[in-house]
Amino acid sequence: MVAEKYKTHHSEIKISFENLRNDLEKILCNYGEPFFDSSVIPSYYVSREAKKYVTVILNGDGADELFGGYRRYVPFSKYDFFKKNFLVKSGASFFKKNLPPAKDKKSLYNYLYRLASLASNSDLEIYLSAGVDIFEEYQQYIIDPGFDYLRPVKKDFDKIANGNLSGLKKIMNLDFDTVLFSDFLVKMDIATMANSQEGRNAFLSKELLEYAPTLPDHYKIKGTTTKFLLRQLAKKYLPPELIDQPKRGFEIPLKNWIDNELKEPVFDYLSTANNFYKNFVQPDFVHDLLKKKIKISDEKRAKILWTLLSLEIWYKKVYQC
Repeated sequence: MVAEKYKTHHSEIKISFENLRNDLEKILCNYGEPFFDSSVIPSYYVSREAKKYVTVILNGDGADELFGGYRRYVPFSKYDFFKKNFLVKSGASFFKKNLPPAKDKKSLYNYLYRLASLASNSDLEIYLSAGVDIFEEYQQYIIDPGFDYLRPVKKDFDKIANGNLSGLKKIMNLDFDTVLFSDFLVKMDIATMANSQEGRNAFLSKELLEYAPTLPDHYKIKGTTTKFLLRQLAKKYLPPELIDQPKRGFEIPLKNWIDNELKEPVFDYLSTANNFYKNFVQPDFVHDLLKKKIKISDEKRAKILWTLLSLEIWYKKVYQC
């Protein structure tokens, strides 16, 4: 639609994942460290195909963290969940305890369940629950490593969460400092370089980095509308059908792949006797996950197994080599 509006050349690329099993180890080993973001897969394939046409590409990384693009930002724009409030925490704990876990990731119920879950937590756990919730509600199966592995994150969290910023600015700053720089930018940088390509982040230009944080919250989240300012600006340049599209992550059908295309490598890597993950997660829990003996949503099961698979591939193919 945009190409038609501006009379530009549009190339639609069909991406096949038929060689996924053979490419999986190579994709993950490119990172040289444990890397658990499953969107490394589409990132690699998109870059590989785009390289056939262009050497330098633009991406949209940073727009969500600067202009308020995530659904989880909406409640933080109404209330600062990082404040210590006994009534809010106890009320949320009651609802979480009496509500069944959500199964459909994109449903309103899942949104409300996760909101109750994060509001029932304290301090850093609130932030982790809002974003990286892979082992949430199953932390009892994580083996205590004997050291505070979250200490670097806690230091940054305490500085931001105890400051005078609004709840929205707090969580956006935390995302900017952690997941954007430790995950998203790394992911695309390696995915493009692996294909001899260069990815540039237009939203992270010096001028926007200096300007966007000074904007009032209502230009980022207005009511329940995310990226309000960008959506208003887009009305001048884009077809109207595109303006109010919902947020779509760069995701894969992970739960389907774990049970089909990736089932064999998952079982091969996670069922052996010398697993590296045994240093961090109880083996019996993982074995029960593989056999579907744990009462857990398919989505969360897939995320946990993918995380452990990524760890094993790194350890056996990078660390030990």
